[in-house]
Amino acid sequence: MAKKILIVDDSPSVLAVLEDMLDDLGYEVTAASNGQQACNLLETIRYDLIITDLSMPVMDGIVFAQTAKQMPNCKFVPIVMLSSEEDAVKIAEAKRVGISTFLRKPVKEVQLKTILQVVLGS
Repeated sequence: MAKKILIVDDSPSVLAVLEDMLDDLGYEVTAASNGQQACNLLETIRYDLIITDLSMPVMDGIVFAQTAKQMPNCKFVPIVMLSSEEDAVKIAEAKRVGISTFLRKPVKEVQLKTILQVVLGS
């Protein structure tokens, strides 16, 4: 059975690129355009991995990760932060709320594969 990955980003083009890459790699992918929409999905579906953008409207990636980590079916799910952010304070805050690792924008397939191997072992 394919592992389930939730991707969260307010950019339709980033969602499309990530979804295509992950589909091609054999993952079952769900996309959300903001943190609140993603939280709604997490109430009923358990994912194996979450990839979220840092800067989004409605609920940013840090607040989303913090909220997700408090949900029973998401407490131990690895969360990868997708960002072009270089602000050390924001990066430290993301790590504090439970971000497993960072993926730099623009996403390169080789980097994505490496992170999937490390985080999911696949």
